[in-house]
Amino acid sequence: MVEEFRYPLIEEVDTELSPLDAFELLFEGKHFSFFLDSGMDPGKLGRYSFVGSSPFLVLSSRGSEITLTRGAEKSSLRGNPFDVVNNFLGVYHLDSSSPQVPFLGGAVGYFSYDLCHFIERLPSTAV
Repeated sequence: MVEEFRYPLIEEVDTELSPLDAFELLFEGKHFSFFLDSGMDPGKLGRYSFVGSSPFLVLSSRGSEITLTRGAEKSSLRGNPFDVVNNFLGVYHLDSSSPQVPFLGGAVGYFSYDLCHFIERLPSTAV
């Protein structure tokens, strides 16, 4: 496999807008937008906010049935969603040799509680 390096777009923005207001102006109505804000000490990690939208790939699963969506194209496969995400992170990694910020990108999203069955065997307690 040929390694492909991608480089993040890092843009410092000087504005009177709050990070949340800027996010709403930039991404209102766009699908799969995300806003990662930090309430931490502004002298360290708290000085950064991360926003994004319109991902090149969306992975969704219902159990081991996985759907990959790239633009208008959908494909299906079966497997462990964590393994599939891990494979994509290996293929689509960023060159982080000199990180200017603490987060350069990657998979952003959420996982449901039901994915616990891919991590450990739990008894079924549904009533």
